[in-house]
Amino acid sequence: MKKLILKFQLLVVLLSLAQAGCIKKTTVVPQSERLLPAQTATRTELLQALQEKSRELETLKATVGIEFSRGGAKTGVLDEYRETKGYVFVERPSHIRVQVQMPVVLTTVAIMVSDGQQYRLSIPIKNQFAIEDVNAPISPNSSLSNLRPQIFLDGLFVDITPYEGKQPLFEEAVVGTHSYYVFSFFDNSASEPHLLEKLWIDRTNNMEVSRKQVFGKDGRLETDVDYQDYVGDVGNRYPKVIVIHRPIEDFTVKMKFEKTALNEKLDAKIFELPRPEGSQLVQVRK
Repeated sequence: MKKLILKFQLLVVLLSLAQAGCIKKTTVVPQSERLLPAQTATRTELLQALQEKSRELETLKATVGIEFSRGGAKTGVLDEYRETKGYVFVERPSHIRVQVQMPVVLTTVAIMVSDGQQYRLSIPIKNQFAIEDVNAPISPNSSLSNLRPQIFLDGLFVDITPYEGKQPLFEEAVVGTHSYYVFSFFDNSASEPHLLEKLWIDRTNNMEVSRKQVFGKDGRLETDVDYQDYVGDVGNRYPKVIVIHRPIEDFTVKMKFEKTALNEKLDAKIFELPRPEGSQLVQVRK
């Protein structure tokens, strides 16, 4: 009984101090730091929307501004390259052509073409040409020679069709002032589940995917993509800015879409890249 009375007295004292402002401080949180209003949706609705978006785009033709950078926190040195012009052609699921030009003079620096099995690289300014398997290992060194067509292909699209039949983990998350729904897709075929991909859906931005993370078999983050500034009509919305980070090789590619055509028929010759006569055949792998 005495203990109960003592606890009650202590509670009265604490309430009195709180009312007097002795142990409580009230601060108005700045508007810029407050959590933004968040939309809601069910797991089923979100998965259905992702499935539909995965099949919407069949071809892409775009003129883009491209910025490359390498290094940073990992090396302590950051190299940034001047924005240049590029052209991207895609016929899903596996065909892609990326053409990069030199700033100002717009001389072609490189052309990369892939059919999903093999990729070809032409470097006209060096008169070099390479043919490589798309699954060839990539050097962990921070080098722009690690740029492969498949990296662009993986970063350009959100596609959950390979995971149909799998039950992803679904959760809510808050980062800064934004609220997210997050899907995590796993490979459960082995004795231990293997995280394959995470998709972040921004609940403050029309339920669009704002981030895509792809993981390797060892659990390391291989590709981290940011999708920004969505435009277009329902059924044909796409991000005007895509930033592809490759943490292992420590480089980043930022693509700003200037002119974009979706689902137009593309000439098959676009994805052909014969070896220029007299060019030197080189090996891409280091």
